[in-house]
Amino acid sequence: MKALLVDGYNLIYSHPELALTVKKDSDAAREGLLRELSSLATPDRYSLVMVVFDAAASSQAEPVFEERQGLTVVFTRRRQSADAFIERLVRRLVPGNDVVVATSDRTLLDVVRGFGATTMNGLSLLDMTAEALDETREEMKRMARGGRAPLEDRVSEEVRRLLDEMRYS
Repeated sequence: MKALLVDGYNLIYSHPELALTVKKDSDAAREGLLRELSSLATPDRYSLVMVVFDAAASSQAEPVFEERQGLTVVFTRRRQSADAFIERLVRRLVPGNDVVVATSDRTLLDVVRGFGATTMNGLSLLDMTAEALDETREEMKRMARGGRAPLEDRVSEEVRRLLDEMRYS
């Protein structure tokens, strides 16, 4: 499984527009981030995209999980930071899975790298979401014109390799 774990508020503050929005309306900033990240929740990119938000000051005894726009959204339990939640999850997921953590928090980046996760900073992830959104728009335009993308353009490299093996064996 290929998983992307996102430090939610850290990414909001890395985003030029959302950093301004969060000061006025944190709900709108979270929703804006989720909209942008939803383009990455596709089988050829990530089978799991989890966005973790701090809710450490809340009274909830357990984390709250929500499924939205193809994403798993987590609000941590009281007295738990998003960093601590992500660290714990990385320790569990890394054996046998490809785990990427997106944050601009250097301490968190160092810790999860130590557990075997791949890391990227917030700006790199935002660039990736923009590219994914552009690809989605191009695909939609192609479909609107009645043309479908060839199968090899719609499946991952691994699936293409498996299909080629089946075809030629």
